[in-house]
Amino acid sequence: MFNYITNESTQVYLERTMEEEKHRIKNFYVLSVNDAPIEKMNYSLFFDRHIEEGSIVDLEQDEGNTNTPSYIIDEEEYARNKELYYKIRLQLRKRIIEKMAISINFYIVAHSTQGSNAILNNDQLLENSIEETKAIIQNETFIGKEDTWDNFYIWLQNQLKIFILEEMILLDGIRGIKELTIEELNVKFFELLRFNLATNKSFIRKFSHNVDHYLKEWQRRLINEINNNVSASLQLGSVIEQPENGGAGSDALQPKYMSNYANVLNNVAYHVVRESIYKKKFVIGDEGIWPKYIFEKGNTSGNLQIIPFIKENRNFNSAYENMQQIASNLVRQMSIIDVDVLDILCHLYLQLAKNLDDIVEIELRDILTMRGLRPKLNGDGRRGGFETKQREQVIHSLKVIQSLWLTIDKTVMYKNNKPIQVEVQGRTFLFKNANGEEYEVNEETCGKSITFTVDKVFAKYLVSSKRQMALLPLKAMHYHPARFNLEKKLCRYLSWRWRTQAYKGDYQQLNKVNTLLEVCGHGLNNRLPIRTRERFEKALDKLVEDKIIADWYYINWDENRAEGKGWAKYWLNTSIVIDPSPEIKEHYRSIERVKKPAKSVATSKDMQSSLQTELIQRMNRVRRNHNLTLTNIAEEIEVSASYLNKIERGLVVGSSKIQKKIWEWLERFDQSF
Repeated sequence: MFNYITNESTQVYLERTMEEEKHRIKNFYVLSVNDAPIEKMNYSLFFDRHIEEGSIVDLEQDEGNTNTPSYIIDEEEYARNKELYYKIRLQLRKRIIEKMAISINFYIVAHSTQGSNAILNNDQLLENSIEETKAIIQNETFIGKEDTWDNFYIWLQNQLKIFILEEMILLDGIRGIKELTIEELNVKFFELLRFNLATNKSFIRKFSHNVDHYLKEWQRRLINEINNNVSASLQLGSVIEQPENGGAGSDALQPKYMSNYANVLNNVAYHVVRESIYKKKFVIGDEGIWPKYIFEKGNTSGNLQIIPFIKENRNFNSAYENMQQIASNLVRQMSIIDVDVLDILCHLYLQLAKNLDDIVEIELRDILTMRGLRPKLNGDGRRGGFETKQREQVIHSLKVIQSLWLTIDKTVMYKNNKPIQVEVQGRTFLFKNANGEEYEVNEETCGKSITFTVDKVFAKYLVSSKRQMALLPLKAMHYHPARFNLEKKLCRYLSWRWRTQAYKGDYQQLNKVNTLLEVCGHGLNNRLPIRTRERFEKALDKLVEDKIIADWYYINWDENRAEGKGWAKYWLNTSIVIDPSPEIKEHYRSIERVKKPAKSVATSKDMQSSLQTELIQRMNRVRRNHNLTLTNIAEEIEVSASYLNKIERGLVVGSSKIQKKIWEWLERFDQSF
């Protein structure tokens, strides 16, 4: 109980003293007034936390919140206004039951054989399910009995007595407490109790933690009662198994929730940030002082710098002396875990923010659980806390993210469906408190929770009419950063490819082996290239095993070539088809563009058919005579091999521009045709 207790006799004496002093404290009631409803936007976050931790979700999302007023009422005052105070107690009781209903509902959803999306994707279904669960708890379980709450209030009062008396003994000693009269003891006790409940966050967290443990025992009993009660189980099941309602998509920030997937941004700027961390190819040029990663992708160009954050009230000159070294250290210590944390921040922001200027709050453990980590077990076999090293790693990743300064020199966005040139710069995420003030990420400011929002660079993409969000498998964060490094990176690249291909509904576009390795920051083992190939194929097989992809296969790969000299170069230029999972295809089906009939390249249908037939025949003949693959031709004509394959098979005609390129290419081989 106390640090200075060194022997059993002292322990017994202290316990006896505590018991004696407890009986000298007058009876009292603590009334908390909190009419604020539980925010709907946190439901999916609660569910994610429950699934990741494999246990009942904590009741208190706002543990340690001192904004809820609490009043200490003595027995005489309570008796004079019993009806009023009892109504306040009933309000608190209803709130506790509501939180339990949410938690138990999630437990039932997670353990149901049916899909969980029926509730999590539909607010009305979720609300209906919670209301029915509340009614079951109130009317069909021990929670509806008055004795249950009387015992709870007695326990609650006893806990507060112990906590306050412990503090009084530490301050005044046992002798000092015993020498107080009953009146003096009660005056000091209630002064300290009011102070702690009003302003002492540490005291409130400690007390809330004990209350949570008490209420979790109620939850476990409730789950057993509900699962053993056929009528209650059927009522819950009937709500959970309702089919998901259709409806038009919303233009709100929050994307549709999908189990086992996170939602992340899918623009060039976001991919550049990931890529820069993968490759760690930051350099300090003659004109700059910060590590810089320069990029140019399509119609977007710019750079990403590592500029550590400095609070405005700090002396810049004194801080600047160490900033360059700090920036260099951040680059050197970058890891794929930083990308995990970046994706988690993006997912949680999109889930929780309703507007672009919203500041969202999450707990540090939300990041840890989304990474697939589990709290360590304590002495009695129950889940305790996360390891210090795990928490420190997340805080370090947050420091890396806070230091990212992104400059877009040129890019094209769309406004009113018209392309416009845009220039913008800023950080990726801003870490701000509730007052909108930026704070420095460290162990002190992020010990339990973090508050953040997007800066103007990502905000530009979120308000664009061409805003894109992609589904990222949670496995990308769950995979071990060392043993499954390549799998994590392939998940992210394929997530981006599938989202860009979804518009056309064409997931059969080819991927070059060399491209896949390059975007993942993996090079060829020149001394033993077979190791690179084996590792690459093992990673793809792992993605199939974990149902992230449906299948993969080489195109025009001759296994006999692998036995000859120089096979690695041939293998690197071989193409692969990677088929997404059925869930991905189904999710993106709603955004597929309705295909328009191909435009005719001739005024006569007969002429068009004749020219198309001749084109196909000549392509086949040239390919056979010169032993060429579709990939070889596609690279020269500057189209995708899958599109060229459709032209050769007569499935599409192709634009006049592409047909002209194909004719010009054919004429270089045989003028006699």
